[in-house]
Amino acid sequence: MPPTSLVRPGKAPAPGAPPATGRGRVLRDRRARQVTYLRLSLTERCNQRCTYCMPEGGLAKVPRDEVLTFEEIERLVTTFVGWGVRAVRLTGGEPLVRRGVVSLVERLAALELPAGGRLRVALSTNAELLPALAEPLARAGLAAVNVSLDSLRPDRYRAITRRGHLDRALAGLRAAGEAGIAVRKTNTVAIDGFNDDELADIVRLAWSEGATPRFIELMPMAGGSMFVPGQLLPAARIRQILARELGAELMAVDRPMPGMGPARYWAVEPPGGATPRAIGIISAMTENFCDGCNRMRISSTGQLHACLGHDAAVDLRAAVRSADPSRLEEAVHAALAAKPDGHRFSPDGGGGPRKAMVSIGG
Repeated sequence: MPPTSLVRPGKAPAPGAPPATGRGRVLRDRRARQVTYLRLSLTERCNQRCTYCMPEGGLAKVPRDEVLTFEEIERLVTTFVGWGVRAVRLTGGEPLVRRGVVSLVERLAALELPAGGRLRVALSTNAELLPALAEPLARAGLAAVNVSLDSLRPDRYRAITRRGHLDRALAGLRAAGEAGIAVRKTNTVAIDGFNDDELADIVRLAWSEGATPRFIELMPMAGGSMFVPGQLLPAARIRQILARELGAELMAVDRPMPGMGPARYWAVEPPGGATPRAIGIISAMTENFCDGCNRMRISSTGQLHACLGHDAAVDLRAAVRSADPSRLEEAVHAALAAKPDGHRFSPDGGGGPRKAMVSIGG
């Protein structure tokens, strides 16, 4: 296998010189998978407590001085852009609870890519705070937003989020469209026996709002403590349910779709010759996509995770706060070298990492 690489062959930097920003460099692991997409958590705090994401009691509060400042985030992202990253997604917790998030989006959306154009900035949210922030975020340059939407029934929505308000989430999705955020998607964790009877309704709702619906297989995070055996709804069954309920065949999409992550998309041509619409499925459990992984994740405290399914992480916070600019490159190279071939999730809830989803941003 090829070695991990941050640079293309060429002249080595002079001894003691700071590392170049990487014009023309790439982040490539030992399996030649190139990292072009960075997921960056702004906070572990959240105004919800989704059952598959966060322990009911929440997590221990992270000291403020351990959380990356916006200046440190901008410095990190600028360096990753120089290494070929073309898109960044801001996550959490709930990223909209971080004060000043609009200014951060504006700063990141202004970053120029080596090959031309600007960095694509997206955001994942439960959307409860989006009605007030959608328009400022759109003006700041936010290109895309994903909205968590696990049920359209208020009682179920409240049960799975433990404290969420469905009406606020739907208002946030609508506000994103009204603000002109071009790419909008809904994310639904598909759970057998919980929301499997709502999948088609969620599709219709998303389409009516100009959004692309996506369904996610339940994953055994937090050592499987929040995974309930028997609740996994495999991608194949999701497609079967949708085909039956929508009365239409799902056809695999072989052209690029707007987005950056691992979803596979399916085109649906409704009866009567209506315009085909798209549905995305993220199938980490039964149809995994590790061979084509193009992403890394940075926690709110600056820990770089090369794989969602493993606990290994490299500390970038110490590197970015160091007076030695070479430490950052060394830290990222270490993470690339340790990037696993894939995860070890199993359908019974085993094989997952000890970290909770909320601590790494999904």
